[in-house]
Amino acid sequence: PTNITHASAAMAHFNLKRTILILLIPSCALAFTQQLERRHQKPFCNTGTIRIKAGTGSSTISFSSNLPDNDVETPDTSNTGYRPGSLMAATAQQGRVPYGESSRKYRRTEFSYDDWVDHRNSDKNIVTNVKGMFFSGIIRQLGEDIKVITLVAASLVLWNDFIVPNDLFSGYLPRIVLPPLPFQLSSPALGLLLVFKTNASYGRWLEARNSWAKIVSQSRNIIRMSSTFAPQTIEGKESIEELTKAIWLLCRSLMNELSDPGDEDDFHKEVSEVFQMNGSSYMRHRDIVTSGDRTMSALAQATIALDNVPIDEKRRVEIDKSLVLIGDCISVCEKIYTSPVPLVYTRHTGRFLSLWMILLPAAMYDTFSNGSVASSFQCLALIPTASIVGIFLFGIDELAIQLEEPFSILPMQSFCDNVRKSANVISGWTMASVKSEIKVERSTRVMD
Repeated sequence: PTNITHASAAMAHFNLKRTILILLIPSCALAFTQQLERRHQKPFCNTGTIRIKAGTGSSTISFSSNLPDNDVETPDTSNTGYRPGSLMAATAQQGRVPYGESSRKYRRTEFSYDDWVDHRNSDKNIVTNVKGMFFSGIIRQLGEDIKVITLVAASLVLWNDFIVPNDLFSGYLPRIVLPPLPFQLSSPALGLLLVFKTNASYGRWLEARNSWAKIVSQSRNIIRMSSTFAPQTIEGKESIEELTKAIWLLCRSLMNELSDPGDEDDFHKEVSEVFQMNGSSYMRHRDIVTSGDRTMSALAQATIALDNVPIDEKRRVEIDKSLVLIGDCISVCEKIYTSPVPLVYTRHTGRFLSLWMILLPAAMYDTFSNGSVASSFQCLALIPTASIVGIFLFGIDELAIQLEEPFSILPMQSFCDNVRKSANVISGWTMASVKSEIKVERSTRVMD
């Protein structure tokens, strides 16, 4: 009787723990998903201190606000040392890490020497990488997917370990368990789908970047050769200035075509600054801005501006080859922008990955369970394990999606500014050099 009493007490104690866990697991899962939702909807905090390490030093930004969560006061980041327009500067300004579409404009990375030094920094270790997971825009973008996987794993543990063994349902309800063999056989196929999609997306990004590099290079070549070959007269100088503006407008029009509608106001403003609001030149370029196809109109205007430069025909034909190459690059950019990775491939990969991840906790269940009473507590580790696996696999798919349309993460504004700056430097330097040579020649004749 004593043994029976001890056994009954132990069973009652275990049932009490089971009841507590039955109530605890859904609560924890719900709290986890609600935390993910809050991180998507509002900043980390309204008040406090943000410390972000950059390079070999660190910066501290303190701010406070009594405003609502959707109207957080922007702290002063003028002395933080972050590159303007970078993701780190945006994090300091907003008090949170931007994610989704709002983060793409902060991913237009251009490296300088200091950036490469920080990129090679040996102080970055496993602790830094793990900490970065909590502030990753990619992971924050996956909140809905990870929420589903977490709830599925929590529901599976609740069903198999706390509802099925309950005395009320003992012998009536089956456990939900799947053999791991189908997942072992299908995982190479899933891996190939993800790898091929990621490689295709990176190839699109690389082709877009190479096309813009050629556009910048050929634009410089046009100005360099035209400035060198044109006569040093008022007519020659004015024609070079018109050609320089036309080449910049061509690059800027292409950028506007490949950008979101929010670029429209900036486009009109920059065109008004470059072309003074008077004269026939401004009227022609205003017609380009209002045309149905700005890029092709700007390309035609650049061809006309080149034809107006007073140089011989052979040299003009040679310079026109650079315009032909720019036209080819424009076609490549339009091809990438208008043609995504085949949707049937993207959809099949997404469905395969989603179903595979939803069923995976049932296949991993036996790994965390050995059939004993203690396994009811060990199976709780299945929940974070399924979430972590989901983060990495869904993260690979999300990386491919983010790279598929590369133009919104390329620094096209910087490319256009570089074209304008280089054109002004090249044309100014060439004309100054020719004038200097003329002065030297005249001085030599006088001395003779």
